[in-house]
Amino acid sequence: MPCSNSDGINLHYLTRGNGPDAIVFIHGFCQSSLFWETTLDLLPDRFCGYALDLPGFGDSSKSEGSYSIPELADDVLSFADSKGLERFILAGNSMGGVVSQSFAARFGNRLDKLVLVSTGANVATPDAALEKADFMDQMEWARGFFETAVKGFFAELPNNWERYVEGAMKANRQAMVQCTRSSASLNLLEDDRSIRVPTLIVQGEKDAGRTPEDGRRLQEAISDSVLHILPGSGHTPMLERPDLFNPIFLEFIER
Repeated sequence: MPCSNSDGINLHYLTRGNGPDAIVFIHGFCQSSLFWETTLDLLPDRFCGYALDLPGFGDSSKSEGSYSIPELADDVLSFADSKGLERFILAGNSMGGVVSQSFAARFGNRLDKLVLVSTGANVATPDAALEKADFMDQMEWARGFFETAVKGFFAELPNNWERYVEGAMKANRQAMVQCTRSSASLNLLEDDRSIRVPTLIVQGEKDAGRTPEDGRRLQEAISDSVLHILPGSGHTPMLERPDLFNPIFLEFIER
């Protein structure tokens, strides 16, 4: 698979299409680029899509460096620069949506549009997130943890869910711990109020981790935004309810 050396970091990514308009997709916590693969496959001809493995995740570089949310947003910027993407659409799911908010607030002049899926401006219980980070820092790195995490993304498991487990298990412990701690310390609502690009917000009706209320708060903060709450979906609407997600997504990016 292609890799791009960005500021000394090898970023693995999946890509589809060679059209003039670019879309960069960012996965969530305990995920990989595989979560955006089916969306890549349906992009119209005018688009070129890139689904990244963030540093510390998937097949991208693992290092002893720092993995805060703002630094991951910087890595996305470095990737865009390495590909010559002056302007593009940015789409993020879950933690990838938090990275995308951080990017849009600081580098909004590089964006044409923003897509936020199953995400929020802050975690509901920072203390619980910090406890989770401490647990991951000490736990045995076992498949069972990742199976439980991936199962939690879906209201109803797809037949190929174990494939997503394999991708999640490639994550670096330090990246998982530091991302969780960084997320616990952030509240991006004020930053979101500075976002001026058209924004699509999609939440799953059955998502217990990032509830529809998270989406409503994002919509209130981002002036040029529209919110869709998809029935029957958990934390990954693009995989669970493509019949609902795809028309909304395609209409938004082509508008």
